[in-house]
Amino acid sequence: MSAADRLRVGLVGCGRIGHMYADHLAASGGAVISCHDMRGEEATALADRVGGSAYADVDRLLDTVDAVVVTSSTDSHDALVTMALERKLPTFCEKPLTLDLDRTRELGAAADRSGTPLWVGFQRHFDPGFSHLRDRVAAGDVGTLYTLRMFSHDASWPPIERLAASGSIFRDLMLHDFDMVRWLTGREVTEVAAIGDVLAVPELAGLHDYDAVAATLRIAGGGVAVLTAGRHSPLGYDVRIEVLGSRDCLTVGLDERTPMRQVTARGPDDHVRHRDYRDRFAQAYRAQLDGFLAAAGGSDADPRAGSWRDSYAALALAMAAERSVRTNAFVPPVDVA
Repeated sequence: MSAADRLRVGLVGCGRIGHMYADHLAASGGAVISCHDMRGEEATALADRVGGSAYADVDRLLDTVDAVVVTSSTDSHDALVTMALERKLPTFCEKPLTLDLDRTRELGAAADRSGTPLWVGFQRHFDPGFSHLRDRVAAGDVGTLYTLRMFSHDASWPPIERLAASGSIFRDLMLHDFDMVRWLTGREVTEVAAIGDVLAVPELAGLHDYDAVAATLRIAGGGVAVLTAGRHSPLGYDVRIEVLGSRDCLTVGLDERTPMRQVTARGPDDHVRHRDYRDRFAQAYRAQLDGFLAAAGGSDADPRAGSWRDSYAALALAMAAERSVRTNAFVPPVDVA
């Protein structure tokens, strides 16, 4: 495929997740890659690695591309997505779209009015196991939903500077879990109760944030979700879901790479564990990006795509959890957009 036939993709944000997306873009063979980062040397190094171009000025980059992938810090998403939508560029933004509900709605409405594809990075939608679980739940295989249990635990915590810009553990790590409850069940959440503690990262106390949290969610129409999340899982990255109903109990994420030990097991424990989200969800990230590139090229949107409405609803639940920790009470989220 010649350069003239490939989609010109601007990658804004050249940190850890930006490197992953750049590698996927390069491997796809269908993109000409342009890179920008506030740290110019990071953009130059990444562009050299994937055979792309580096831009010191983000406006210049946006004026030369066909689509945008935003993987910069959370607090920069709003401004960058705004600039992209003003140019009617198909835009993929890592979650959350913004840290503000009103701005999330405004950006989504702008994309809807102009017909511009706007995807938000909820890669778990594209994981084969999670997607199959959703299909089974929708088909009624579990019967009446009783409980949904979810675990999301980082192997180790990101730099404190990144955590300070991400909002809170509820708006960052746990946002995927709040999204999953809605996505798997097809229902909204009516109330949230949450607790949190600081046990692994003392610096988080000064940010009014936590590294070990739990939340209980009431699901509209019946059923309870219990979520736990944390910043330190010593054996590796751990994401699992269990759905119990009147007909069956189904789980995703419990396999030979699950970072836990069975205390009654015999013999050596030499299993390779999941290192981080890039390892655990590598296939899902590739499928998500391929779907976005197809949509940016004019194909119909993949129904699994994360939308601004998904980001809005998950953020509303995260904010309810934050209020619950402060008030020690069940808190209803704001109305879904």
